[in-house]
Amino acid sequence: MGVQEVQNQGAVPAYQKKKKAGHGEGFQESFLQNLKNRNLEKQANTAAEKEAKRAAADTQTEAKVKAEKAGMGRIGAAPGIRVNAAATQETLQAVEVRHMSYEESDHVRIVVTEGYTLKGKREEGGEARVYVEAKYEDGRVEAYQVEMAKVPERTEHVIERFALETMQER
Repeated sequence: MGVQEVQNQGAVPAYQKKKKAGHGEGFQESFLQNLKNRNLEKQANTAAEKEAKRAAADTQTEAKVKAEKAGMGRIGAAPGIRVNAAATQETLQAVEVRHMSYEESDHVRIVVTEGYTLKGKREEGGEARVYVEAKYEDGRVEAYQVEMAKVPERTEHVIERFALETMQER
């Protein structure tokens, strides 16, 4: 094994990447400029976020106003179940959930595309009523008592139509 000889040692500086004196201020200036730009970007981002939130709130408010004008409201968050606000007062009444099984129900409809299941049971008694239970894919369960005498025969409401179908099942 041999020892390598280093030649021309005077031409190679001891610290090759050492900056020359007087260039240190450039770093500080650059750093301060970066901090200023960063703060400006944050302010711009927060202003844009505030504007986006304001726009979303305006859109939600518009949707609520349109729903109120049309007299329509949603039952739960299922996209397919809509009930007229006036019909809710007359024909539908929210009741306590019984957690009815499929075997106990007279009529069942599973709507996979909309994410809910409806179970209906005819109520025995003087007035014709149907108990309807709506279970959503997120686990929520809602129950309604439908007064059949007040339901129009050509109704467009999902729960009322389901109640009519339940009464016809035998």
